[in-house]
Amino acid sequence: MVIRYIALILLIPLWVHSVGFDPGDRKKIEVLKHFDIPASFLSDPYLHDIYAKKRRECQLNGFADSAENADVFIPMLSSLIAQSDLPKEFLFVAMAESRLEVSTSSSRGAAGLWQFMEGTGRIHGLQVNQFVDERRDHVKSTRAAITYLSSLKKMFGKWYLALIAYNCGEGRLQKAIRKAGTTDLRVLADPKRALIPKESRNYIRKVVALALLATDEVFLAEIEYDQLLETEHENPLATVYLPEGEDIDRIAAVLEMPKKNLVRLNTHLKKGVTPPNQNSYPIYIPKSKLGDFREKFRTRELKGYFVMHRVKSGETLAQLSKRYNVPKSSIMAENMIGDENEIGGNRNVKIPINRPYLIATPRLHKAKSGETLASVAALYNLTLEQLKANNPFVSNALKEGEEIKVDN
Repeated sequence: MVIRYIALILLIPLWVHSVGFDPGDRKKIEVLKHFDIPASFLSDPYLHDIYAKKRRECQLNGFADSAENADVFIPMLSSLIAQSDLPKEFLFVAMAESRLEVSTSSSRGAAGLWQFMEGTGRIHGLQVNQFVDERRDHVKSTRAAITYLSSLKKMFGKWYLALIAYNCGEGRLQKAIRKAGTTDLRVLADPKRALIPKESRNYIRKVVALALLATDEVFLAEIEYDQLLETEHENPLATVYLPEGEDIDRIAAVLEMPKKNLVRLNTHLKKGVTPPNQNSYPIYIPKSKLGDFREKFRTRELKGYFVMHRVKSGETLAQLSKRYNVPKSSIMAENMIGDENEIGGNRNVKIPINRPYLIATPRLHKAKSGETLASVAALYNLTLEQLKANNPFVSNALKEGEEIKVDN
């Protein structure tokens, strides 16, 4: 019995070191401290597994989905986080969420660098409509994430709890804490007890693992991220304000830069134009191009609105010009069409127009208690079929406060 006990004592240091961390590594302990996590969490075997996995992934692909995105968004995120009360390691929250892939969306509909759901984004001031999705506005979404995470920290008292709540929701975490009777991370993240979802258990470890990886100077130099992650940078983006309906293609031409590079900075513009009915709307350009913008940009009379027209067999450019009151030459230039009257059926043609077209905000009815689709249809002198066509996913029995489109 004594021999077994001695053998167990001798094996403990080997087990601690086997997970890949020196329990006395000050840099790694400091990272955990910034997340309000005790140093003993370095011995968590599940953290080690995720750390090893992320190390292999970063060796192959770096911390971000591309070097171009890393060069732009790591300095941008770092500079905005530095202006907040968030620890600098919260840069790795965005990396864990999206790997800085600007077009990424989850299967549940989350979008942007910070993977906001639409409802959560709206709560934090991010517009989502037919012209913009500000969850994909890299600057606005970062500020919204900072505000949200700060509020979660005030609610739960520790940064690691704020991160878990960011992933699984405040209510789910509160329920887990009540059931556990503690906020100890080792208890909450224990797979055997399953107090929080598996995704959230892995999520907190993934963020921490990435932050721990960034303390390894040799590793960072090996994957060529040492200058990005070890050096403080200014935000490389400048915010400029454009009038309604301004086209991103034109701004790229003014700045003499590839359109795809400017689109990458402004993925929140769904149609490639600034939204109507907003006299001034922000877009982002490289700070190095700010002088060129100030010198060369001039507003133009023709706004960047357009509609897509599906050409019918036999339709001509002259007919489209008359229908939309747009010069034939403008349609030809926009679609690179030669001087031919017949343009061929079964194709889409982009029609540039000088005003918003068919984009009126739909009229909405907010349901009262006891109302049904049938009663709302009668109220607005519509048939039930018309109302169902406008609201295909709404059931006949309405919930109080539910919004119904009532345009005929």
